[in-house]
Amino acid sequence: MSDITMTNKIMHIHLSSWRYFAALTLPPLVLTFNLLFSASCVLLMGLFLLTHYYCWRLWLDERLFQLIESECDLIEFDNGMAHLWGKRKGNTCTLVERWSGVRVIFYKAIFSVLALWFVSSAMALYKTLG
Repeated sequence: MSDITMTNKIMHIHLSSWRYFAALTLPPLVLTFNLLFSASCVLLMGLFLLTHYYCWRLWLDERLFQLIESECDLIEFDNGMAHLWGKRKGNTCTLVERWSGVRVIFYKAIFSVLALWFVSSAMALYKTLG
């Protein structure tokens, strides 16, 4: 098995964790509805929406990386993406650059889930004690 194939499989497995990140947002969402008419609701809803944006990006990348089997597929892939998003200027990114970008999105998703849980836990504790 080539390195590209193995790395794509590993990326696919990690990108599919968007489901767990999305599920982990549900308890803080319940708290958001409990605090519906307070200023803290805005912060929680913002973190909730940010986390789901990253979940959407991970879901999209999970699907898109299945289309790339080798470096030769990148030009075709970029041409297909250009039909929807517009033509990219400059050179085609390598697979390593694409994997690096996905890694950044993956970590942002993790940190946004952690921030959501930290803020919601702090607000639940404040509401309980106050």
